[in-house]
Amino acid sequence: MTYRIVKNTSQAAVILATASNSGIVIAGNNSTSAIGLASVTDTIVGASIKQIWFSSDSGAAANGWDILRGSNTVWQTDSTAWQDFAGNGSPLTLDKAATLTLTRTGSRGTIMIELQKEYATGHKPSDSNY
Repeated sequence: MTYRIVKNTSQAAVILATASNSGIVIAGNNSTSAIGLASVTDTIVGASIKQIWFSSDSGAAANGWDILRGSNTVWQTDSTAWQDFAGNGSPLTLDKAATLTLTRTGSRGTIMIELQKEYATGHKPSDSNY
């Protein structure tokens, strides 16, 4: 199974969900980036991790999720919880242009990640039709 995009807006939020190992291309134009939108021509240069919700088998050692940006591990989870980086004042911005890789350890678990897109022009295009 691969990841699913639960929500994707030009303003900011992208929510991804998966129960298996996944790689998500972040940076690039809307045909390269997995989080790009066809209606937005501005290039995505990065995405910060705002929040994560995660679950994994309990009781056994080494169950959880490894979150990598490129080849660098930026966060590891265990058990079941929610982490609000942005709500605590500091979104996870390490290697924000690199491919986001989610690797599950153990036999079961799910993860959802909310990302904040960053565009080349520095602004967020509007979703408004007006």
